[in-house]
Amino acid sequence: MNKELLKKLLPYGVAVVIFILFALIYCSPALEGKLVQSSDTLGWKGMYQEVKKFNEKTGESSFWTGSMFSGMPTYQIGGGKIASASALSPLEKIMSLGFKETLKYIILYLLCFFILLKSFKVNTWLSIVGAMAIALSSYFFIIIEAGHVTKAQTIALMAPVIAGFFLIFNKKYIWGAIFAMAYCAIGYSKHPQMAYYFFMLIGCLFVAELFTHIKEKRIKDFIIASLLFAAAIAVGIGAKYTSTLLNREYVKETMRGGHSELEKENDSENKTKGLDLDYATSWSYGINETFTFLIPNFMGASTNYNADTNSKVYQELINKGVSKKNSEDFCKTVPTYWGTQPFTSGPVYMGAIICFLFILGLCMVKGPYKWALLGATLFSILLSWGKNFMPLTELFFNYFPMYNKFRAVSSILVVAEVTMPLLGFLAIKTIMEKQVAKEQVLKSIYISAGITAGICLFFALFGGLLYNFTSPNDESIFGQLPEWLGSAIIAERASMLRTDAWRSLAFIILGAVALWLFVKEKIKLPHLIIALGILILADMWTVAKRFLNNDSFISPKYETNYFKKQPWEEYLLQDTDPYFRVFNLTTNSFNESRTSYHFKSIGGYHAAKLRRYQDLISEHISKMNMGVINMLNTKYFIVNDANNNPSPRFNPDAMGNAWFVDSILIVNTPNEESDALNVIDIRTTAVLDAKFEEFVKGFMPGRDSSTTVQFLSYKPNALEYQISSEKGGIIVFSEIYYPYGWHAFIDDQPIEHFRVNYVLRALNVPKGEHHIRFVFEPDTLKKAEMVSWLCILVIFGTISGGIGYSIIRCRKKDNCTGRVSS
Repeated sequence: MNKELLKKLLPYGVAVVIFILFALIYCSPALEGKLVQSSDTLGWKGMYQEVKKFNEKTGESSFWTGSMFSGMPTYQIGGGKIASASALSPLEKIMSLGFKETLKYIILYLLCFFILLKSFKVNTWLSIVGAMAIALSSYFFIIIEAGHVTKAQTIALMAPVIAGFFLIFNKKYIWGAIFAMAYCAIGYSKHPQMAYYFFMLIGCLFVAELFTHIKEKRIKDFIIASLLFAAAIAVGIGAKYTSTLLNREYVKETMRGGHSELEKENDSENKTKGLDLDYATSWSYGINETFTFLIPNFMGASTNYNADTNSKVYQELINKGVSKKNSEDFCKTVPTYWGTQPFTSGPVYMGAIICFLFILGLCMVKGPYKWALLGATLFSILLSWGKNFMPLTELFFNYFPMYNKFRAVSSILVVAEVTMPLLGFLAIKTIMEKQVAKEQVLKSIYISAGITAGICLFFALFGGLLYNFTSPNDESIFGQLPEWLGSAIIAERASMLRTDAWRSLAFIILGAVALWLFVKEKIKLPHLIIALGILILADMWTVAKRFLNNDSFISPKYETNYFKKQPWEEYLLQDTDPYFRVFNLTTNSFNESRTSYHFKSIGGYHAAKLRRYQDLISEHISKMNMGVINMLNTKYFIVNDANNNPSPRFNPDAMGNAWFVDSILIVNTPNEESDALNVIDIRTTAVLDAKFEEFVKGFMPGRDSSTTVQFLSYKPNALEYQISSEKGGIIVFSEIYYPYGWHAFIDDQPIEHFRVNYVLRALNVPKGEHHIRFVFEPDTLKKAEMVSWLCILVIFGTISGGIGYSIIRCRKKDNCTGRVSS
């Protein structure tokens, strides 16, 4: 019987080995210690450095950093320690087989998509091929190269959640619940936007199950399965309840929690309760761009495409007398993309054979799941069009819960990247199990091949005549290039479309022939699986390599060099002032975090800035309102000197860490509050929202010559001051007001603080000498941890119970087999 068990487990062991080899071969530079180092990864390290250094020095963690945007929570950066979240780390390591970095993400893709296909009872060997086909969707590798690794992990980890849904509704309750709970717990919180999209997919599958159960009159089974799946998801989400609650608080105060509080003319149509509609739909997939599913370079690949020496651009450069080296250097970043997105790192390519199989699935697969997968695919495509298909986009933004919290609507195509190959491999499963007559199968192959190959042939022959291959972004790009070079780039774009159309046509024909031979019984199932595996790898591996390849891996020394202190930084680090800020004007100040690696910056880089601080940037800092810049304690400006090198400039008007004010201006609206910063003397007057008026009642703001404010100590999550005043009054702190988590103390006695000057904190202090302390300790952390720990115990208990149940069941089978044999 042990041999029987080993025989059953062997294919799974082989699958794991294949997946490991796949990742190791694809990421061979990782074996030399090299890493994929993207701008986003470097950006994150700049954000994270302060709290990382604080942890290494003190052993403490911090949920606040002062290094960006004058201060902000670290919930979406890292640095704060949540004990319950650490308990799930061993589970995550098991899921990725202990691998790290890029190897980890690719292995997660493969294992999780394999689980998804196996849950749908797809042949094990075919599931191996299918897992590779889904994983190799170009976007999944592009986001790794771009450093969007949390997005990659959530995409992978939500696949077993879908598997859990399917298993539960097919009465595989224990393992269905385990998959749903465990993978949801690890995956959804890493990138809520991706998890949200996959829950939309599950919603489509839920409708299919409802239809099936009503048709079969199994309402009781449906109710049981629905409740069990809901409970499993609730437990999974509950395991990260602490971080979820902290993030929910944070999001309410950010750009994603709603539009600016400032009212502007003619802006009502663009306002939602989440992100501004224009901002959220900036990255909208083009309608014609959808053909990249089938033809990878249909729209020119990427904004900075690495064209080879056979390209028309390279040949034209050489013909014009440009040196070989300069020609090769230019061809590494050719602006071949001609779509409507502001820029892109690459297309969403599903695979030519996958597109063929998807159409085949529509022709052959029976039952409501086909329509659910089709519906999810269509919704994914239509919603990805964003501003190019506004009726549906506005409908979802205005009425679909939480949809307006997310930007880059094109990323919803991750749903189609799973549903299309899933339906395609269900089509092969249908053929293998002979659920459809041979004649119908052959007819379906002809139709599917005819449609997909026909589209490829059409664009291969006539694509160059249909488009002018120009982009709305070309004016800014080509304006810096000679006319002949712009013409060469346009010619290259046309050539790329035609070349890849022929390429996809060839793969479709070969894939269709392999299936035709199997149906005609000219080849056996193993030969079909091997043939499809080779063809899919040849197609999709090579396209993925266009965007994540050996050149994407660099030595860790590059990171060290990137953050290496420059002369101006060495100079500023000699300043003994324990706490000041800088304003780096030599970079894109509000879209970079390198400055934050070494200093506390009034700029930074984050997709979810505090909403009021974004208003401050838009209305004051970007307009160089010196009063506002000074109140943020900006001690140095970084500007370019005569030699174009960054150089610090001391700002004598920086207002320091805190100051008393003589008067308070009370206003009624955010607009009045912001506008007042243009007219008041911020050194002597503070502007106060009327809703905080109770905090200043009974106090007579004023200063005297003996008033002193001394800054004592700085930690990211704790600030201390010593003040002395004969009158007392209102003191303004050059610290960002955040309503959740900051606690103020005067002489160790708690006191409430309030907001002034649109974004800053203020306190009423009595006369005399006092010690003031601010501490950031989110109350939510303590409240939510109990729920998280309870859910984690349920998860591990269910996993243990599931394993124990499986062992007992297996032993019973052994005993029965033994009695029968004897």
